[in-house]
Amino acid sequence: MMMAKKCDANVLTVDSETDFKTNDANSYNAVVDYFDKYTERFTRHMPGPMLELASVPDNARVLDVGTGTGVVALNIVEGIGAKGKVVGIDLSDGMLSTATAKAQQRRLSGHVEFLKMDAENLDFPDSHFDAAFSLYALRHFPNPEKSVAEIYRVLKPGSSIVVAVGSRPDLVSVEGMKATLRRLGSMRYRLLRKELRACEFIDSLVEKYIPEGADRDVTEWVGERHGFSGSVEQLIREAGFTDVQASWKGQYSRIESPEDFWLLQMTFSSKARKRIAQADDKLVNKLKSEFFRRCETVIRKKGRLVYQTGAAIISAKKTAH
Repeated sequence: MMMAKKCDANVLTVDSETDFKTNDANSYNAVVDYFDKYTERFTRHMPGPMLELASVPDNARVLDVGTGTGVVALNIVEGIGAKGKVVGIDLSDGMLSTATAKAQQRRLSGHVEFLKMDAENLDFPDSHFDAAFSLYALRHFPNPEKSVAEIYRVLKPGSSIVVAVGSRPDLVSVEGMKATLRRLGSMRYRLLRKELRACEFIDSLVEKYIPEGADRDVTEWVGERHGFSGSVEQLIREAGFTDVQASWKGQYSRIESPEDFWLLQMTFSSKARKRIAQADDKLVNKLKSEFFRRCETVIRKKGRLVYQTGAAIISAKKTAH
């Protein structure tokens, strides 16, 4: 392995990539039940459009990269034919255990399999799958270009890849205009201190009370790229995929209780989840005290606790020979 370059302690180096992937996956083990609950709640609108874009043939063999608790895999397996099969991969033991249990409960074990595997080094032969999916996973990989290249390798010629990544909509699109109007309304509420938004709220408190973590919160690749969906489109093209197309799906949700708001953000914010787990209890208690105090103030003013999500859904094809 190459020697690590000298850099800031919170910057991911070549030597620490394996540790980052392992630690990132393990950080979900303590919140896996909440992850499954909130993912089912807030991403149920995603698998359908993703499957439609892939044009998966009947009885296909399908790969789900970064499967988590199997939300995409378990939705897709029901639409690919009686002899079809989905393989979901992840590095989190907790996620995989939950996904497997869900498959057993739904009597789908014969059609879906969950394996512990590194997305940047897939243990499958070339041209093995008829389609590949990935929902909100690429940003967790230190080298997402490796994962995209690996997906290209294991797909059959002519097969599709469909990935979804957190993203804002194009400002000139219909969804972009709706988002702009929503932000204008949000500005009024925020000026009156009547709105808190996940996950930026908890992230701001973490920066205040726990400004540095022992490990990097996100990959260096993600930290350097704010126009995330465009970067992913470029990665997909550079891997050799063609017919690259992008659309956008969003969801605006009101969270009813401060407790739910806390658990949601502790589950989905990598910064909060990782730093709070490593921090001194006194600092965590101060952070939680301010969190709940401010939530109660917003509720008392008849304000709102908000979770707004958006994803660019990018589809492409492996060139047919």
